[in-house]
Amino acid sequence: MPINQEQLEDGAALFFQLLDKQILSISEPLADKYRSDSELRSVVNTMAAEGGLQVFQTPQHIHLVSRARGSNFANSYTQMKEKYKGLKRKKHFYLANIIISIFLAEVDKESHVRIRWEEEGITYYRLADLVSSTLKAWQERKKEDEKFSQQWSLAIDEVAKLWLTEFSEFKLSQKDDSLDVSRTKNNRLSFINTALKPLKDQGLIIDNSDELKIIPKPVLYERLDELYHNQKRYRQFMELIEASRKSQEEREDAETQ
Repeated sequence: MPINQEQLEDGAALFFQLLDKQILSISEPLADKYRSDSELRSVVNTMAAEGGLQVFQTPQHIHLVSRARGSNFANSYTQMKEKYKGLKRKKHFYLANIIISIFLAEVDKESHVRIRWEEEGITYYRLADLVSSTLKAWQERKKEDEKFSQQWSLAIDEVAKLWLTEFSEFKLSQKDDSLDVSRTKNNRLSFINTALKPLKDQGLIIDNSDELKIIPKPVLYERLDELYHNQKRYRQFMELIEASRKSQEEREDAETQ
């Protein structure tokens, strides 16, 4: 059936709403039309594809995401650096991506476990410990296999030095001696706050910096299920993080016995 003027206008309006918000509830009038009107859906999907974007729907939401390669909307390191001032150098950018990956590896579990994460979240302290143990495991792995860093495209030495040596564990605010991760800099807990800002800005997590807790939202799981689980690189990287954490825990247990 030919696309009429109303479908064209509604499709364009919905595309720009998605471009602005990235995620829309299916209860929005135009989002509901997207679900029921195949011609309108074709308009939106075509506009997205031309920009290197991808649209997918779940029972509750419509998501707009950038394709991994060849997208006009994919953020370069320079763009990320301008938006997030804590990503001062490329090693900060690499570390932020590793922190996000370790966070996802921790919360991306079976559905019955996810309910607990949605209710309780993961603390900054727990995530900091996981990042430390993962980086230490990768340092050990690199000693055993000199191709490991290149194989996984990981700047292990540079990132581990930044996290384990250059950053202190945390800093108290000079104002009132409170633990303020959004104002202090150059420490592990404050950098977790910086690293996860892209997820917070997209509405995928609740970053409760007062209680030092990060809570994944249902829309994050929708994105993992519909997008990330289909990516071979994502699955392999999650397996690497999980295996690294276990090997480091076993190594530390052996040292304490």
